[in-house]
Formats: sequence, C-alpha cells, structure tokens
Amino acid sequence: METPRDSELQGRVDGLLMRGGTSKGLFVRKSDLPLSPDDESFDDLLFELYGSPDPLQVDGIGGSHSHTSKIMMVSRSEREDADIEYTFGGVGIENPVIEWGGNCGNLTAAVGGFAVLENLVEATEPVTTVRLYNTNADALVEQEVPVSNGEPDVYGDYAIDGVPGTGARVDSHFIDPAGGVLDALLPTGNAVDTITVDGDDIDVSIVDVTNVVAFVRAADIGLDGTELPAELESDPAIMDRLERIRGQVCVELGLVDAPEDALYEYPIFPHIAFVSEPQSYECSVDKTVDESDIDITARVISMQSPHHAYAMTSGLCLGAAVRLPGTIPNEFVRNPDAEWTTLGHPKGTMSVGATVTLDGDDPTVERVSIGRTLRPIMWGSVYYRYIDALDDLR
Repeated sequence: METPRDSELQGRVDGLLMRGGTSKGLFVRKSDLPLSPDDESFDDLLFELYGSPDPLQVDGIGGSHSHTSKIMMVSRSEREDADIEYTFGGVGIENPVIEWGGNCGNLTAAVGGFAVLENLVEATEPVTTVRLYNTNADALVEQEVPVSNGEPDVYGDYAIDGVPGTGARVDSHFIDPAGGVLDALLPTGNAVDTITVDGDDIDVSIVDVTNVVAFVRAADIGLDGTELPAELESDPAIMDRLERIRGQVCVELGLVDAPEDALYEYPIFPHIAFVSEPQSYECSVDKTVDESDIDITARVISMQSPHHAYAMTSGLCLGAAVRLPGTIPNEFVRNPDAEWTTLGHPKGTMSVGATVTLDGDDPTVERVSIGRTLRPIMWGSVYYRYIDALDDLR
C-alpha cells in the first residue's frame, strides 16, 4: 500500500539516512531543502527535523549522540577541481546550536556514495573516483568508492572498530588539509602553548588539519589515558574540566571572549583530545587492545561528550600531529617518522596516514588519508511542523 509523502499539516525534507564510518546522518540534495542554509530560519528547520534541543531527540531523527546528529547537504560542484560539493552541519542535542565550522570525516566517507546513488556523478566499476569539495573547511577530498551494479558496494572484508561487521573499503584522501578552519597548521604559531585553567597551567597543542583539535597529556589532567566513555561520563567533574580547558583554548584562539561562551558559540570545534603512550586496555566492546598493536593511545571529546570510538577528522589531525616536532602527540607516538599511525580508542584501533614534509620550522601537510565503510540505511521524508520561524513555509 502506498503512503503519500505529502501532508496537509506538515512540510517535508526528502533524503537518505546513511552511515559513514562510525557516524550516521541525513544526506540531502541542497536543491531539495525548503530553505537555503543562509536563511535566518534554517537552523530552526534543523532543530525541528532532529528534535533538538532534547537529550533524547525523541521528537526528531537525531540519535541523542554527537555522531548521530548530523546532516550532509550535497550538490554538483561548479569548481574545476571538484565533482561534488558538500556542507556539513552538526546539530546540537541539548543546546540549540548548529555547528558549521568544521567537517565530519566519518560522514565524508559516504558523500561519494550518495553522489553515485543520486546520479550526481557517473558510476564506474569496480571503483568510482569522486572529487569532493567541503565548504566548511574549504577542503578538497579525493575519494575511491567501490561500486557494484551501479551502486556503492556495501559488501567486503574491511572492518572498522566501532561498526559491527565488515564492508567495502572507501579510501578518502584529504588534500592540503592544514589550516582549513583557522588558516594555519598551528593556529597559535606554537607547537605547545600553556593555558591557565582553575589556577593550573596546562600544556596544549592546537593543530588545524581537517579539523581543529586541542591535544593535552592525559596525565596533566589526572587521567591515565585508557578511560572509556562510560567512565568519563560518570565523572561530571572531569567532563566539566575538559570543557573549561576547551573553552580557554577558544579564548586563546580569539574565538570567544570568555571560556563559558564556547559551549554555545563553538560547541564542536576545537575538539579536545587527551593522549598517552601506547597502552593495553579493555575496550567498551568485547575486545582488548594490546600496546604492541598501536602507536599511541587517544581519547577525544565531541560536542561535550566522549566519542564512542574516535572522530575521524580528529584522527586525521592526530595522524598529522604526531609527525610535527614539539607537539604533545609527537612526544608519545611510537614512531614519529612513520607515514601511517595506529591509534588506540575506546572501541579498538584506527589507522591514519599523513604525508608531511618537514622543512625546518615550516612543516607542510600534503595530505592525510583513511579507509572507512559506508551503508545506505533508509530513504524517505522527514517531516517538520510549521511552527515559530517556520510558519512562513506553509
């Protein structure tokens, strides 16, 4: 039985729910949106679609976690160096904020697949190479999408920790990824800065590669580095301290006037990550990470919540940061000269590649790379009510 999509009472947005890497979000053609992202009511539309602000997002499609409250808006590109352009939005969960400042590396892994499904690019088998342009970070990504029968392949033997099962490997290469958000590889000009939080001096390395990440030593904030998300979430004091550190970093970067303003003005970036030497630990799933299998131990906080695995753009940033002399990640990595680095996160491991040229005091990150999997989950319409600022859409 057919069910009509049109409603006399509500408007709708057509799109595809997709998983990319360890994230999940709504993928839409920009042309299918009832409002332009530049419209002053656009954020209200996303809050309505996702059910925010609400910790459960029970009245929308949001999944109550930062990695499941995301949108990708996709279109053909008019640029000569790109086939597709896309804009990422991180939808606040408990706070009515949309973060447009950074990119989502995990969902980026599904952009090329969406373009294939929507016939925005010509599908070729067995692999379709798609050139992507991310508007958030002014970044170019070259992506290799396995294709079968004209669709992005979802079968394969490639596994990523944080996602059950296996799939076809999608390789993404972020070209010239440094400074996409704050215009410099090291936005402060320093490999390490010292900030003061609650009267304590804390060293931090702020690196801008695919996203802005503030790295601290786990030991400097009273942690051993192997904590799991549940352990961190059960300790409001440490979560509050991590956010105050992140807020002070925002002040140092000139993004906000006071640390507490960062929660609402810049809730997603910079991410804050704490790192330590390679260690063995039990994961949050039925798995053990052995220190001999990783090059560095890392945890990252995304939108004020411990990431269940490791945010991909933060992982790519870490892959570059370990290659930069003097940074905190460089202190702990097993082999700072290796092109590929395997980091240990709460659900296992992640391997990231970085091509870095060291030329005196002026290093250059040529590209960073990672393999992910993708899967289309559901095609359909997401409804919104004509309430408040959306009343004009009737």
